[in-house]
Amino acid sequence: MSASQLDEFRREVNLSIACGALADVDLPVTSDDGGHPVVVALGGEPLSIVLGRLRAVGWFANLFVRDGDRVRMACVVTEACAIPISGGDMSAPDERPDPSADIAMFLDLVEQTPGGVLLSATLDRRPAFARDAKQVDLTVV
Repeated sequence: MSASQLDEFRREVNLSIACGALADVDLPVTSDDGGHPVVVALGGEPLSIVLGRLRAVGWFANLFVRDGDRVRMACVVTEACAIPISGGDMSAPDERPDPSADIAMFLDLVEQTPGGVLLSATLDRRPAFARDAKQVDLTVV
């Protein structure tokens, strides 16, 4: 996993949003200023690194993750914006992911938890929900 692989994936996602399979799809997450922030990651990246990227965009993001041959997208929003639905809660100390957890493992959990997963508030005291993980097609027409 390298920076060049991440950059290539970022270009692929951007191209798909601009003129590919996602061109006619409204990205579900909208930031406070009306933008549609996109965060990309490779499946083997540590969850802590990806959480840093999410924090950098204010916990509002359309998260795209490449894991082998598949690409998944999930919605990440602050707890204040999430419609309360019973889901997983990773905010308690004994529920936090192991430091070795990667983003692909986390998305596996999000896919299996219909109400979303509450992330820890320890980074900047703004807990966030990750939800609606699903496989997407990035084919460029």
